[in-house]
Amino acid sequence: MTIEQKAAAILLDDEEVMLGPREIENPLANNLGLGVLVGMWVAPARLLNDPDYQRWVPTMGGLPIHVLDSETLFPPVSTEI
Repeated sequence: MTIEQKAAAILLDDEEVMLGPREIENPLANNLGLGVLVGMWVAPARLLNDPDYQRWVPTMGGLPIHVLDSETLFPPVSTEI
C-alpha cells in the first residue's frame, strides 16, 4: 500500500480490531521482483481469512495480494537488552 492507502485503511480501525499495517524497511525486499517495496506498507495475512478483518476487504480488495516472508520485509528483531 502507499501511505495514502494505509491512511484510508486504518480509518476502519476500532478499539477491538486494528489492521496493523507495517512499513517495509528491509532493502532485501526490493530484490523480490516486485519493484521498489521499501517505504510501501503491507497488511497482515490474517486479512485474507479472518472474519474480524472483513471490513477492510472493500477498501483493500483491489490491491495486489502477495504473501511474503516477514524476514524479507522487515529488519530482524534485536534481542539485545
